[in-house]
Amino acid sequence: MIVPLTTPFADDESVDFEAFSQQIEWMLDQGVHGFVVGGSTGEGFALDEDEVLALTRQALDVVGGRVPVMTSIMADSTRAAVRRARRLMELPLSGLQVAPPHYIFSPDDDGLLDFYRQVGAETPLPIVIYNVISWANVGPAAAARIMDEVPSVRAVKQSDKDLGTFADLILAVGPERVFGAIDGSLMSCYDLGVAGSIAAIASAAPGTSVELWEAVRSGRREDALALNRKLGRLWQQLAASNLPARVKVAQTHQGLSAGVARSPMAMVRPDVRETIATALRDLR
Repeated sequence: MIVPLTTPFADDESVDFEAFSQQIEWMLDQGVHGFVVGGSTGEGFALDEDEVLALTRQALDVVGGRVPVMTSIMADSTRAAVRRARRLMELPLSGLQVAPPHYIFSPDDDGLLDFYRQVGAETPLPIVIYNVISWANVGPAAAARIMDEVPSVRAVKQSDKDLGTFADLILAVGPERVFGAIDGSLMSCYDLGVAGSIAAIASAAPGTSVELWEAVRSGRREDALALNRKLGRLWQQLAASNLPARVKVAQTHQGLSAGVARSPMAMVRPDVRETIATALRDLR
């Protein structure tokens, strides 16, 4: 149960590194199994290279080897992705979460293979394909081909609402090489035997997310169903416009200094804040 960290920003939109460190300790106290820096929930799309590097170093320092740490790369050209991978390769990361290029026109399967081959050639770190942009996902057949031809590509994080595509991916590459991110029904992902999850819902409710993983793993079906329903209701309040800002609201309600979202991500209306607070109370 790997958590994508949010990136706390101060009112002037600078990174609040102290709040970032506090978030990590809070999540470790709730039993999470690993972290991703600079993913979509962490507003990685709004971070520059220096910020991603600084946040990664901070996370590694705070974690101190207690759990694995990965960093996300979201770039719209092979050159840009390779440059980020080179800058991160000297750090003791457990892997890189690398999204395919996604600006308007998606590359074909040959282009995707070349993209991951070039990134993989520049870093010794294991790579997780980061399927998060709905119109630019690496399909099951292409993912299997990339993994066959680029040994450093070890897994896929699948963010989707489509359990059919999720099941096809598992058949193509094996469940042990898939991380689920169908946040509203992670139990269904776990039932298919996947390696785990890397899901935004865990950033908002890490303790309950760990409980769900453990309930499924230990065969406590009724407990797992109840937890999955509660998390699903919370996800209904988070899965909308300005999702990172909504996750930060959930964290703030639990005592964290989650900060503001970075422009143009707007903060959350008071009425939505209350619905998020209600869904969090229902987790108890």
